Parts: sequence; C-alpha cells; structure tokens
Amino acid sequence: MEEQLLNQIIPILITAIIGIIATVIKIVGDAVIELIKAKKEEATQKIIQGQHEKEVKTALEVWNIVEEHFRITEVIGDTIQLKIIMFNDLLLKKLPGLTQEQLDYLRQTIAGEFNKGKQILAEDKAKQQAQINTQLQQENEVLKNKLATIQNTVA
Repeated sequence: MEEQLLNQIIPILITAIIGIIATVIKIVGDAVIELIKAKKEEATQKIIQGQHEKEVKTALEVWNIVEEHFRITEVIGDTIQLKIIMFNDLLLKKLPGLTQEQLDYLRQTIAGEFNKGKQILAEDKAKQQAQINTQLQQENEVLKNKLATIQNTVA
C-alpha cells in the first residue's frame, strides 16, 4: 500500500519540482537577458563616446595646424574661408567618412573651445576702444576751439 501511494505521489512531486525549476530558470534567464542588454547598451555608448572623443581630439590637432598655417598671414580678406576649407580637407584626410554636417559640428566645437576666453577679451577691447574714441573726440573739440580762437585773434 505504501508503494502504491509512493508510486502515485512521486510523479506529482516530480512534475511540481520540474515546474518550479522551469519557473526559476525562466526568471533567472530573463534577468540575465536584461543584464546582457544593459551591458551591450553601455558598451555601445562607450564606443560612441570614445569615437567622438577621438574625432574631437583629431579636430583640435587639425585646428592647431590650420591656426599655425595662417598665423603669420597679413591678408585677412578670405582667410576665414580658407581656414574652413583647409580644416575640412585635413580633417577628412585624418578621419575619412565624415559628413559635411559632422565637419561643421566638429569645427564649431573646436572653435568654441578655442575661442572661449577670447570673447571676453574682445569685449574689453571694444570698451577700451570706445573710451579712446570718446577721449579723442573731446581732444578734437578742444583743438578745434583753440584753432578757432587763434584764427579770430589773427583776423
């Protein structure tokens, strides 16, 4: 009788244990799949960030080459356009496959970093120039008055 009872209970227990194990495996498997997806996304972001940092570093090197090339020039007319062309050409040689939009973005990024402190300097120079202009206008008025006084005295 015990054997018959065991023969009936054992298949039920085995089915229950298999069901529990299958559920645990599914839960653990789903968690592992989510973890793998998260790690893959993180690795992808690191690769993209590393590529962007490489592009910015290369763009900065090219920017310095272009700046050095045009540093001594005395003709200002087309210098900016020539700098843009030279920057694009050199950067494309070092990083082939960049689109015009990417070239423009990298150039603007580097120009922003390169000129970050220069804007304040330009504003200071403009203020100084305005003060000098005001002072020169005042001196000009004084000299005109003196000249008019001398002309009146001579006449």
